[in-house]
Amino acid sequence: MADTITHEGIVIAINDSHITVSIQSQSACAACHAKGACGLSEVTHKNITAEKPNTPVEVGDKVIVMASVGNALYSVLFAYFLPSVVLIAILALLVSSGIEETWAALYSLLTITIYFIIIYFFRNRFAQKIKFKVKIE
Repeated sequence: MADTITHEGIVIAINDSHITVSIQSQSACAACHAKGACGLSEVTHKNITAEKPNTPVEVGDKVIVMASVGNALYSVLFAYFLPSVVLIAILALLVSSGIEETWAALYSLLTITIYFIIIYFFRNRFAQKIKFKVKIE
C-alpha cells in the first residue's frame, strides 16, 4: 500500500474500542554494523493507540500499525513545520524591531512553548483527525 505507513509492533494493552501497541523505532545508525564502536545508535520504543480491529487480538500479539500518508503529513505540519515558521518569524520580527537578540530568542522560545501548550490542550481534537489502524500479522 503506497498511501500508508506501516510499523510492526506488539499489543501491550486492550480496552473496549482501542488497543495500545508498542513499536520499536530506530535510526539508520541502529542497523549499522559499527554501532557498538561509535555509540550513536538510537533505538526507542513508542506506544501507539490505535482503533481495535474487528478480529480478535490479545496482549502480546504481533500486529502491523498503519497510518495514511495524509495523517503523517498533517502531524509533521503541526509538530515541526508550523512551530519552525512561528519561531523564525517571531525572532525576525523582534530583532528587526530593535529588541536585543538574547531577549528576542527568549521571547521566541516562549512563543513556541505557548504553541505546544495549546497543541497539548487540543490533543483530543488531533486524535480524532489522526487515526491509526492495525492488522494482525
